[in-house]
Amino acid sequence: FLGPVFSQHPVNNEFSKNTFYLELASRGSIYSVNFDHIFRRGDKLSYSYRIGFSIEKNSISFPVGINMITGKKSHHAEFGLTLIPYIEQYKTFLSGDNLSDKYLYIIPSFGYRFQPHNGGFFLKAGVSPLILLDPPSDDFWKMNPRLFLYGNAGFGYSF
Repeated sequence: FLGPVFSQHPVNNEFSKNTFYLELASRGSIYSVNFDHIFRRGDKLSYSYRIGFSIEKNSISFPVGINMITGKKSHHAEFGLTLIPYIEQYKTFLSGDNLSDKYLYIIPSFGYRFQPHNGGFFLKAGVSPLILLDPPSDDFWKMNPRLFLYGNAGFGYSF
């Protein structure tokens, strides 16, 4: 009539979907604190999104992106697209005398990702092109895009 009941009983097919990590970069924000969530897990490809935040002495940025991750083991190739709105002199951004300078970094990325199936230590690294859009203050649509080489490395914890 009564059977055993297990709350939070682990299932063998569970995998870590969430990651908090610190990312270091060669351009734009030197660092960012990020959250990554795998929202679709497949046999050959999985998909995740990332959101982040960085605040430095005179700048603030908010990386957002989407990634494709290969395989189901611990070692993965990662392909993605990240957009980073970046504001220098952010303290005047919403004031009447707006002296802030705004940029948009577009990063089509590819690299390596170490994320064990059951969670734990997380590592990622990559090199990719970076497109910098720097609109003039008086005309947002008159941008002069510039291309740079971009490198990044991140480490954190998956759960």
